[in-house]
This record gives sequence, structure tokens and C-alpha cells, in this order.
Amino acid sequence: MNAREWLDDLRFAGMKLGLERVESLLEHLGDPQLKFPSIHVAGTNGKGSLCVQLSANAAASGLRVGLFTTPHLVMVEERIRVDGRPIDSADFDRHVEVIQAAASEGDLLEPTFYEVTFIAAMLHFAEAGIDRAIIETGLGGRGDATCLVDADLCIITTISLDHTEVLGETLSEIAREKAGIYRPGVPLIALESDDPEVAAIISEIAGDDFYIHQKDPYESPWETWRELSLMVSLLMNWGPNQAECRWPGRSPGWKPTNMQYDVKFSAAHNDEGFDAELSRIEEPCVLLIGMSQKDDILQATSSLASELYHSPTFRHIVVSKPTSGRLPAIEPADLADTICSNRLDPPLLIDDPIRAFEWAQIMARQAGVQLVVMGSIYLIGDILKDWCENNGLDLRDELSVH
Repeated sequence: MNAREWLDDLRFAGMKLGLERVESLLEHLGDPQLKFPSIHVAGTNGKGSLCVQLSANAAASGLRVGLFTTPHLVMVEERIRVDGRPIDSADFDRHVEVIQAAASEGDLLEPTFYEVTFIAAMLHFAEAGIDRAIIETGLGGRGDATCLVDADLCIITTISLDHTEVLGETLSEIAREKAGIYRPGVPLIALESDDPEVAAIISEIAGDDFYIHQKDPYESPWETWRELSLMVSLLMNWGPNQAECRWPGRSPGWKPTNMQYDVKFSAAHNDEGFDAELSRIEEPCVLLIGMSQKDDILQATSSLASELYHSPTFRHIVVSKPTSGRLPAIEPADLADTICSNRLDPPLLIDDPIRAFEWAQIMARQAGVQLVVMGSIYLIGDILKDWCENNGLDLRDELSVH
């Protein structure tokens, strides 16, 4: 099979923490991850938003910047960006071919899909001669492949209950996993936590290298990451200015080019994210939602379900499902049973996310309110891909972040 088919097959191998597989392959390939300095970012929510702002600031200062993020909205190439633009498909395939060949030699263990994309990023960044990499962890921290980069600064964004089936069932357990990105002698900045035990655990691990970034409770998450990225920019001598960037599905006001509808996209997909988004919805709207499976869907949607029960905020609700992603989608009927059980008016259930988006637009226009799209990042990816195909837009341009 060719390299792309091999990579696609690895999707079904599941998720595996641990560094043995990727460490052996990187060493076999000349340790490309050590050829440039990195900023390493972990956290439950906001790590991608912070990473893209750091990338934009570093590039604006004149540096050539590599950005590695997960997951991708539409195409796997968008996980790997240089100066904000996704890697070309031909370059991506070439790097995956090298990894496939290396994985077939000797006693090297077969990597996971995620690990292949990470190694491909390291090969591409080394080949491109970047000056600085901004690296987002995939899951947790301690056992994540990204721990092998040469980091001179580590950052933890938020810590909340998510991926509990892998990272632990308490905030303390999750904090310990995410603080595993710490390297002795390297500063670790963590966003102030509402849970004192979280800060105590990170302090225990990082000691004198631990710094707390205080948050303003009145700021949006994007504004919080903007402030933190400015602080890091000054620390790194990149200059005092915040560069412009757009983070599809996550930055304020983002929507596909030429989309005139009054629509807000949000990739909120867990309780912390839903709670933050709901606190900033001040006017009635129509909600379109679709999600991937969660270990505890009741916990992941508790804020959303509560809001749906007691508030008239959502005039109408359309429930759909994303067509891609690492995990299967939650069936619309099952998601509706969880979040809409206490509503008098039933939601509209539409499997096809594009048709659901069209119906939600009609309902929002008729009601004279905004449309809010929430849930899986893959749901937003479905809408973005369809919009580009039907409006003659270059998908790679839409996925370029600065």
C-alpha cells in the first residue's frame, strides 16, 4: 500500500500513550525535532488558540515558524504549518513515505496515526529551516509524543475534566499528566486555576520553574490567550505587538470567506468550553450542534443541558453529527435525549451536517436571530469544506492562519 493508505489504516489502531515508538523512529531519522527550539503547550482547552497566536507573533517578528496542532478540521495537512500555511500535500506524502519505510525496518514499533503526523511535522520543520516551533500536545502531556521536542518554554492553559478514560478521573490526576511536559530548568507557565490542588501539583512538579499567569474573569478565553501570548512575545524578545491571526472555528468573528449569514462558530465540545461560550451569549439565537463520542456525555454537556432547560436563549435547536473524526459521532437522537430532555419544544434532528446547517440558517433568518454552531471541530470542518467547494474558494487559503 502507498504511504497515504498506510497512514489512513493507522487511524483504526487507536490511541496509545508512551514514547518508545516515536522516540525510536525519530532517532532513526536523525532526531529532526532537536534541530530547532520549541514552545510546548498543553491543556484541556485553549492550547490551539494560544499556539496560533504565538505563531503569528513569532512570524511577525521576522522568524520562520513551524506550527503543529491537532486535530484538523478538514485535511490532515493542516496539522503542519510553516508561517501559518498548511504543508503541501506532496511534501506531506513524501515525509510519510520516509516514516513508513523507517517503521518497516528492524525492530521499530509501528507508530500511531498521531505519531506519524507529529514525526512528519518534525521532518518538515527541520527541512524548512525554521527558527522556532510552536507545538501543541495531542493528549495529556507526560506520555505524549510532543514531549520529545527541544522546548525552552512550556505552557499549560486550562485543566478540566476531559478524556478521563485516559488521563484520570479527577482534576488532580489530569493536572499531573499535563504537567508532565515540564523539563528541569525550563520555565513552565500555567494559567491560574480555580482549583488550588491543581496549582499545588504543578508547583510540586516544576518547583522554582513554575509561574502562574493570572486570568481576568471578565475576559473571553481568546482575550486571555492574547494577553498570555503578548507576555511570551516580550519574554522571547519578539516585540510588543499582537499580530493578526484567524483560527478557524475558534477565533472571534471567524467564518468562511464571503459567508454573509449572521453565524457564530464555536468549537466548544466539553463542559468548560460550553460554559464559557454560554456566558457570552446575550441575545436569543438558533443552535446547531453535533458532537463526537465522549467517555461521559452527561458530564461533558452539563452546562449546555442546564442552559437549555432554564433559558429561552435558544429559540430553536438543530442536532446533527460530524462526518469525520477520531471517534464516532454521537447520533443526533442520542445527543438530543441528553441535552434537550427538559425542553418543551423538540429539536430538529438532521444527520447530514450540511443540510442541518441550511435548515438552521432558515430558522435563524425567520426568527430574526443569530445562528450559533457548537460542538465538534469536525462539524465546523464539514461546513467549511462544503462552503469552499460551492464558492470556488481555496481550502488551503481558508486554513492559513496568518
